[in-house]
Amino acid sequence: MKENIRNKKIWDLPLRLFHVSLIILVIGSILSAKLNRLDFHQYFGVAMLGLLFFRILWGFFGTYYSRFKTFNLSIIDALSQFSKTDSIKSIRTPIGSYSTLIFIIVLLLLSVSGLFTSDDILYDAPLAFLTPNHTSYLTNIHNILHYFLYALIATHVLAILYYQIIKKMKIIERVIDGYSRIEKSNIVSINDKPLAGISLLLILTILPALILLYFN
Repeated sequence: MKENIRNKKIWDLPLRLFHVSLIILVIGSILSAKLNRLDFHQYFGVAMLGLLFFRILWGFFGTYYSRFKTFNLSIIDALSQFSKTDSIKSIRTPIGSYSTLIFIIVLLLLSVSGLFTSDDILYDAPLAFLTPNHTSYLTNIHNILHYFLYALIATHVLAILYYQIIKKMKIIERVIDGYSRIEKSNIVSINDKPLAGISLLLILTILPALILLYFN
């Protein structure tokens, strides 16, 4: 019985592919910007925007733990995670829930603002022509948000290491194979929807890049 509890499926394949794809696109976006290859940077940006739309849709129509309604947004529970007596073993921890939402918001703002940016020399973003009087303002927002993103990434990596190594919660293994590894009987075992989810993820991620390529 214990083995059955510890091996309930909680993360579906589309959500796990979303995490991997997001890491690749974020790294690609950062590197292309640092190398001043804005021609490549724009493709990473629009692909990321499509990927984020997938995550938002999957937050309403995906499997149980993919949905936003399962997020734990309790301030009291969040504060207790910093205490030595922290005993929260739920799939969705408060800090994890807040972290996910903040990441989505910051990346959305980065992706959307990036569509209207310009370096005033060689590069104009795909939609910069729509906001000629606000391009400088949107470019500044886009550039400033990068620092928030770096802070989020650093915090996220430290949190992963803490829960993986210190708390021994095996959260990396959970993302790899999707199984819970928590001995709690109230965990909901999901029915995966791999075909529908993966199809939606691919369409929403690749289509914006193809549209941009066509108009370029």
